[in-house]
Amino acid sequence: MRNSGQQTKVNNLKGMAQFVLFTTSYIPLFILIACKQISENFDFLSWGGLNFDAFFLCIQKFGLTIIAIIFSIFGFWGYKQTFKNLERVATNGDNVTVTYVDNKNSESIGYIATYIVPFLFQSFNGWYETFALIFLMIIIYRIYINSNLILINPVLSFKYSIFQIEYTQQDGKSKNALVISKNKYLSEDSVVKIYEIGFKLFYVKHI
Repeated sequence: MRNSGQQTKVNNLKGMAQFVLFTTSYIPLFILIACKQISENFDFLSWGGLNFDAFFLCIQKFGLTIIAIIFSIFGFWGYKQTFKNLERVATNGDNVTVTYVDNKNSESIGYIATYIVPFLFQSFNGWYETFALIFLMIIIYRIYINSNLILINPVLSFKYSIFQIEYTQQDGKSKNALVISKNKYLSEDSVVKIYEIGFKLFYVKHI
Protein backbone atom coordinates (compact mmCIF):
# COMPACT_ATOMS: atom_id res chain seq x y z
CA MET A 1 0.00 0.00 0.00
CA ARG A 2 1.35 3.43 -0.93
CA ASN A 3 2.23 6.04 1.65
CA SER A 4 -0.22 8.89 1.11
CA GLY A 5 2.26 11.31 2.66
CA GLN A 6 4.80 10.79 -0.11
CA GLN A 7 4.70 11.84 -3.73
CA THR A 8 4.26 8.75 -5.84
CA LYS A 9 5.89 8.14 -9.16
CA VAL A 10 3.61 7.94 -12.17
CA ASN A 11 4.42 4.98 -14.41
CA ASN A 12 3.86 6.87 -17.64
CA LEU A 13 3.95 5.22 -21.02
CA LYS A 14 6.82 7.09 -22.63
CA GLY A 15 8.85 7.34 -25.79
CA MET A 16 8.48 4.34 -28.05
CA ALA A 17 5.37 3.04 -26.26
CA GLN A 18 3.54 6.31 -26.95
CA PHE A 19 4.74 6.34 -30.54
CA VAL A 20 3.61 2.79 -31.35
CA LEU A 21 0.18 3.40 -29.78
CA PHE A 22 -0.19 6.56 -31.87
CA THR A 23 0.91 4.71 -35.00
CA THR A 24 -1.46 1.84 -34.25
CA SER A 25 -4.40 4.22 -33.91
CA TYR A 26 -3.83 5.30 -37.52
CA ILE A 27 -3.44 1.85 -39.08
CA PRO A 28 -6.96 2.07 -40.63
CA LEU A 29 -5.99 5.39 -42.25
CA PHE A 30 -2.61 4.05 -43.41
CA ILE A 31 -4.28 1.08 -45.10
CA LEU A 32 -6.80 3.31 -46.86
CA ILE A 33 -4.08 5.76 -47.95
CA ALA A 34 -2.03 2.89 -49.39
CA CYS A 35 -5.03 1.51 -51.27
CA LYS A 36 -5.98 4.94 -52.60
CA GLN A 37 -2.47 5.89 -53.71
CA ILE A 38 -1.87 2.53 -55.39
CA SER A 39 -5.21 2.66 -57.23
CA GLU A 40 -4.60 6.25 -58.40
CA ASN A 41 -1.09 5.44 -59.63
CA PHE A 42 -1.58 1.88 -60.79
CA ASP A 43 -0.19 2.70 -64.27
CA PHE A 44 3.18 3.49 -62.66
CA LEU A 45 3.49 0.02 -61.10
CA SER A 46 6.12 -1.23 -63.52
CA TRP A 47 9.84 -1.87 -63.22
CA GLY A 48 11.75 1.24 -64.31
CA GLY A 49 15.26 -0.01 -63.63
CA LEU A 50 17.78 1.05 -61.01
CA ASN A 51 18.28 4.74 -61.68
CA PHE A 52 17.57 8.07 -60.03
CA ASP A 53 14.54 8.91 -62.17
CA ALA A 54 12.83 5.61 -61.36
CA PHE A 55 13.62 6.03 -57.65
CA PHE A 56 12.33 9.62 -57.64
CA LEU A 57 9.11 8.57 -59.40
CA CYS A 58 8.61 5.71 -56.94
CA ILE A 59 8.95 8.05 -53.97
CA GLN A 60 6.66 10.62 -55.57
CA LYS A 61 3.90 8.18 -56.47
CA PHE A 62 4.23 5.56 -53.73
CA GLY A 63 6.39 7.13 -51.01
CA LEU A 64 3.47 7.67 -48.65
CA THR A 65 2.32 4.09 -49.22
CA ILE A 66 5.77 2.74 -48.34
CA ILE A 67 5.89 4.84 -45.17
CA ALA A 68 2.33 3.82 -44.23
CA ILE A 69 3.12 0.11 -44.62
CA ILE A 70 6.33 0.36 -42.59
CA PHE A 71 4.63 2.34 -39.81
CA SER A 72 1.66 -0.04 -39.74
CA ILE A 73 3.86 -3.13 -39.35
CA PHE A 74 6.10 -1.47 -36.77
CA GLY A 75 3.15 0.01 -34.87
CA PHE A 76 1.26 -3.27 -34.67
CA TRP A 77 4.36 -5.17 -33.51
CA GLY A 78 5.14 -2.46 -30.94
CA TYR A 79 1.58 -2.41 -29.63
CA LYS A 80 1.69 -6.18 -29.06
CA GLN A 81 4.96 -5.86 -27.15
CA THR A 82 3.73 -2.88 -25.11
CA PHE A 83 0.61 -4.64 -23.89
CA LYS A 84 2.49 -7.85 -23.28
CA ASN A 85 4.77 -5.89 -20.93
CA LEU A 86 1.79 -4.10 -19.36
CA GLU A 87 0.11 -7.42 -18.60
CA ARG A 88 3.30 -8.54 -16.86
CA VAL A 89 4.02 -5.42 -14.78
CA ALA A 90 0.33 -4.84 -13.91
CA THR A 91 0.73 -7.47 -11.18
CA ASN A 92 2.54 -4.71 -9.25
CA GLY A 93 -0.54 -2.48 -9.33
CA ASP A 94 -2.89 -1.55 -6.48
CA ASN A 95 -6.06 -3.38 -5.50
CA VAL A 96 -9.11 -1.10 -5.64
CA THR A 97 -12.88 -1.47 -5.48
CA VAL A 98 -14.84 -0.13 -8.44
CA THR A 99 -17.83 1.97 -7.38
CA TYR A 100 -18.97 3.40 -10.73
CA VAL A 101 -18.43 2.36 -14.37
CA ASP A 102 -19.11 4.17 -17.64
CA ASN A 103 -18.26 2.40 -20.89
CA LYS A 104 -16.20 4.67 -23.18
CA ASN A 105 -15.74 2.39 -26.18
CA SER A 106 -17.87 4.74 -28.27
CA GLU A 107 -15.08 7.33 -28.02
CA SER A 108 -13.27 5.42 -30.77
CA ILE A 109 -16.03 6.39 -33.19
CA GLY A 110 -15.46 10.06 -32.42
CA TYR A 111 -11.72 9.55 -32.86
CA ILE A 112 -12.27 8.06 -36.32
CA ALA A 113 -14.62 10.87 -37.34
CA THR A 114 -12.29 13.62 -36.10
CA TYR A 115 -8.77 12.34 -36.79
CA ILE A 116 -9.11 9.80 -39.61
CA VAL A 117 -12.07 10.48 -41.91
CA PRO A 118 -10.98 14.05 -42.95
CA PHE A 119 -7.78 12.65 -44.48
CA LEU A 120 -9.67 10.23 -46.73
CA PHE A 121 -10.80 12.98 -49.09
CA GLN A 122 -7.27 14.19 -49.80
CA SER A 123 -5.19 13.35 -52.85
CA PHE A 124 -1.68 12.16 -52.09
CA ASN A 125 -0.03 12.47 -55.51
CA GLY A 126 1.87 15.69 -54.85
CA TRP A 127 4.68 16.71 -52.53
CA TYR A 128 2.53 19.37 -50.88
CA GLU A 129 -0.21 16.92 -49.89
CA THR A 130 2.34 14.49 -48.49
CA PHE A 131 4.12 17.22 -46.53
CA ALA A 132 0.81 18.61 -45.23
CA LEU A 133 -0.26 15.18 -43.99
CA ILE A 134 3.05 14.54 -42.23
CA PHE A 135 2.99 18.03 -40.69
CA LEU A 136 -0.56 17.55 -39.35
CA MET A 137 0.32 14.09 -38.03
CA ILE A 138 3.20 15.57 -36.03
CA ILE A 139 0.86 18.14 -34.47
CA ILE A 140 -1.75 15.49 -33.66
CA TYR A 141 0.98 13.29 -32.17
CA ARG A 142 1.99 16.02 -29.74
CA ILE A 143 -1.65 16.40 -28.66
CA TYR A 144 -2.12 12.64 -28.53
CA ILE A 145 0.72 11.81 -26.12
CA ASN A 146 -0.34 14.53 -23.67
CA SER A 147 -3.98 13.53 -23.42
CA ASN A 148 -6.21 10.53 -22.79
CA LEU A 149 -6.31 9.97 -26.55
CA ILE A 150 -3.50 7.51 -25.92
CA LEU A 151 -6.17 5.02 -24.88
CA ILE A 152 -8.76 6.03 -27.51
CA ASN A 153 -7.63 3.74 -30.27
CA PRO A 154 -9.82 2.04 -32.93
CA VAL A 155 -7.40 -0.90 -33.23
CA LEU A 156 -7.22 -1.49 -29.47
CA SER A 157 -11.02 -1.67 -29.36
CA PHE A 158 -10.89 -5.07 -31.09
CA LYS A 159 -9.27 -6.60 -28.00
CA TYR A 160 -9.58 -4.07 -25.17
CA SER A 161 -12.30 -1.94 -23.64
CA ILE A 162 -12.17 1.60 -22.26
CA PHE A 163 -14.02 2.60 -19.09
CA GLN A 164 -14.39 5.76 -17.02
CA ILE A 165 -14.50 4.56 -13.43
CA GLU A 166 -14.69 5.77 -9.88
CA TYR A 167 -12.92 3.58 -7.38
CA THR A 168 -12.06 3.30 -3.70
CA GLN A 169 -8.50 2.66 -2.58
CA GLN A 170 -7.55 0.45 0.33
CA ASP A 171 -7.13 3.56 2.48
CA GLY A 172 -10.77 4.55 1.79
CA LYS A 173 -10.03 7.42 -0.62
CA SER A 174 -12.25 7.72 -3.69
CA LYS A 175 -10.81 8.66 -7.09
CA ASN A 176 -11.73 8.52 -10.76
CA ALA A 177 -9.77 7.42 -13.80
CA LEU A 178 -9.89 6.31 -17.40
CA VAL A 179 -8.89 2.65 -17.65
CA ILE A 180 -8.24 0.08 -20.34
CA SER A 181 -9.09 -3.55 -19.74
CA LYS A 182 -8.78 -6.80 -21.65
CA ASN A 183 -12.20 -7.74 -20.28
CA LYS A 184 -15.20 -6.46 -22.24
CA TYR A 185 -17.17 -5.93 -19.03
CA LEU A 186 -16.32 -4.24 -15.76
CA SER A 187 -18.91 -4.31 -13.00
CA GLU A 188 -19.44 -2.09 -10.00
CA ASP A 189 -18.32 -3.41 -6.59
CA SER A 190 -15.69 -5.59 -8.28
CA VAL A 191 -12.14 -5.63 -6.92
CA VAL A 192 -9.48 -5.15 -9.59
CA LYS A 193 -5.79 -4.37 -9.80
CA ILE A 194 -4.91 -1.09 -11.50
CA TYR A 195 -1.51 -0.05 -12.83
CA GLU A 196 -0.88 3.61 -13.60
CA ILE A 197 0.26 4.44 -17.15
CA GLY A 198 -0.39 8.19 -17.18
CA PHE A 199 -2.24 10.98 -15.41
CA LYS A 200 -5.49 9.32 -14.30
CA LEU A 201 -4.88 6.61 -16.91
CA PHE A 202 -4.65 2.99 -15.78
CA TYR A 203 -4.33 -0.53 -17.08
CA VAL A 204 -6.76 -2.84 -15.32
CA LYS A 205 -5.97 -6.43 -14.48
CA HIS A 206 -8.81 -8.52 -13.10
CA ILE A 207 -8.00 -10.50 -9.98
